[in-house]
Amino acid sequence: MGTDWWLHSYSGKLDGMPHQYSDVQVSPSSGTSDGLHEDLQRIIHERATVERLELDEQQRAAVQLLGYNAAFHLGPGHQSPVGKHVYLWGPPGRGKTWILGAFFDALPTSRKRRVHFHDFFRELHSTAHKATTLALARVDEPGSLGSSRGRMDRVEARTSAIEQAIESMLGDVEVLCFDEFHCNDPGDAMLLARMFKFIMGRRILLITTSNYPPEELLADEYYHHLILPTVDAIREQMNVHELDAKLDYRSLDRNEADRLGFATGTLAIAPSDLELQALGIGLPDPTESTMLKPTSHEIRALRVAGDHVWFVFRDLCESLTSTLDYLELAKDHSHWVVSGVPGSADMTPFGLRRLANAIDVLYDHGIRLDLLIDGDFTDSLSLLPDLDASRLESRLNALRHSAPGKEANEPLAEGVNA
Repeated sequence: MGTDWWLHSYSGKLDGMPHQYSDVQVSPSSGTSDGLHEDLQRIIHERATVERLELDEQQRAAVQLLGYNAAFHLGPGHQSPVGKHVYLWGPPGRGKTWILGAFFDALPTSRKRRVHFHDFFRELHSTAHKATTLALARVDEPGSLGSSRGRMDRVEARTSAIEQAIESMLGDVEVLCFDEFHCNDPGDAMLLARMFKFIMGRRILLITTSNYPPEELLADEYYHHLILPTVDAIREQMNVHELDAKLDYRSLDRNEADRLGFATGTLAIAPSDLELQALGIGLPDPTESTMLKPTSHEIRALRVAGDHVWFVFRDLCESLTSTLDYLELAKDHSHWVVSGVPGSADMTPFGLRRLANAIDVLYDHGIRLDLLIDGDFTDSLSLLPDLDASRLESRLNALRHSAPGKEANEPLAEGVNA
């Protein structure tokens, strides 16, 4: 069970990561759109009951919206999803991931795909680059480097290659679910616009979750104009539904037996050697230091032992690492330790941004993180945009914590809107 969860009185089994849902779906009992809508809602609510979860009013409305729109698209006649796409957004910890997972599992089709936006865009970048390189090689003349830029045949070849890359990734999917839809990079904005236009032009029902309202995508004022066509398309073609009960449910206490994945880790302030031993992470020996090369450059690790890896903050977050590095490292290591995290006085904006990106990856892939910090760095959250700070804060609240003067399960930071 994921940490994007809620309970009015806590009792359910919960872990520190979104649940890894299967592709098994429950067949609807009725062949009508109304019957399918009722079945989808029933299946999702039954799942909540089994997991001892109580949906709040906005969550019930989201389930109803998803069920109705999916039934319209998948029911008799297989009607066009135009106007039925859903953009589900809200602050972290409001239940978006659980709802999307339960909805995805209940869909009565095998032609569905659920993917984290990080992973999809990484694959799209790679596939599109290869396709574009091949397409341009076919239209460029030998010795024409530079002089051919801007030619219409090059523009058309590039556009066609990107569309082919998107089509090869989506295949015959009829329902596409994106977790954590976002855009922080101007280069991604252009690719996102093409991808969005492609999906809207096909009979694909698009469902997304996001921490951001459409207007806050690519919030940097210098580049925001690049995302405006996509924002307009979202508002015109998707049902934008806000999910915010004014409580970050990750900030609620939980039993040790209910901790799995990311939430089995600890946020520890200046831990002693004995405290580290209690966590099962004794200090590495200098001889264990090694270099890893997940993508294009090397990163020093203090220890690599099976699925366990230990980094120092300055090596992981103050060097030229990227989300692609973290995604590659996450494939081989299911327990990370990051030590030497500076307190607020010494934290830098670039270091905190990379730390937030790494934590996103670890959280989304169910990887245990033990974060060892030199001092309280809550004040440094102001170095991030408000929504990004709330997102990081919520993920930190999913961890155990160990700090002087703190009770065993007292959050280090107040939950967002709690």
